[in-house]
Amino acid sequence: MTRRDWIKKAGKWGLMSLFMYPLYAFIVNVRVRPPEEVRVSTIPKGNEPVIEPQFALFETAKGPIAVSRQCTHLGCTINYKGHEKGFLCPCHQSHFSWDGRYISGPAKKDLPRFAVKRLEGGKGYIVEIPRGLP
Repeated sequence: MTRRDWIKKAGKWGLMSLFMYPLYAFIVNVRVRPPEEVRVSTIPKGNEPVIEPQFALFETAKGPIAVSRQCTHLGCTINYKGHEKGFLCPCHQSHFSWDGRYISGPAKKDLPRFAVKRLEGGKGYIVEIPRGLP
């Protein structure tokens, strides 16, 4: 093998590794994104929740819970019906209880719940929404 042939092969391998490294790094490196934190300063009163665009926040005897407002059927934003004490999907009429349990309709899974932390002094809550939720 001549020096010229060796340089050509080294150049080809160099170019190949230049293009292959990003693919390798993407496959091998697992990046975990922290959850999105939403601050809620409003305190739920009685049985009425605090309704936010992504979730509904309830205060229970066991502590606060946050229930997703995204239907598990096709992802429509669901509405809380106070007089029925539950959620109703406007797209395909799936029904869920106030705490996110599936009742009826085309959706077959319960609504996801999010982690909730109380702020010190009872001045609100922090709701942690995992990133990459469908």
